[in-house]
Amino acid sequence: MTRVWLCGVLALVLAGCSLPYSLPHQRQPEPAWSPASDADELHGWLQLAATVMASSEAERQRQLQLLRGARGEDQLRLALWLSHPRASLGQRQQAQQLFRQGTAGVNTRLQQFFSLYQGYNQELLSLNRQLGERQQQVDSLTKKLNELASIDEQINERRYQEPAQ
Repeated sequence: MTRVWLCGVLALVLAGCSLPYSLPHQRQPEPAWSPASDADELHGWLQLAATVMASSEAERQRQLQLLRGARGEDQLRLALWLSHPRASLGQRQQAQQLFRQGTAGVNTRLQQFFSLYQGYNQELLSLNRQLGERQQQVDSLTKKLNELASIDEQINERRYQEPAQ
């Protein structure tokens, strides 16, 4: 009798291993980002930044023409090219706008990277504004000096004319 029970239990156990229906396969969700892919992406942007800094004026102009009207990630590429040290004031302002628009959709590391460029551009824009203010002061002082020189010249002419009379 124990053999019968043992065979019955064994049959039930083996039957349980092969169910007539299969359980749904549960896949492990893939992480939205991994440190390796994050680092690779940041490395790619750093290489582009190095390329931008080492580029000639002709190469920079060519890249700016290629990236005009860019969307998405290409906007950030355009912003990097517009942040070149020899960029004009208008280009820097455009880069700032593109950085503000584009950094919302990137990961935290890239946001930190692009915030460095935003800070750099903001500082140069500020220095450019200060330079403009200083230039206006210099122009105003130059004008006043010229007026004083003209008055001095008139006074000297009158002095020399008075003894001759």
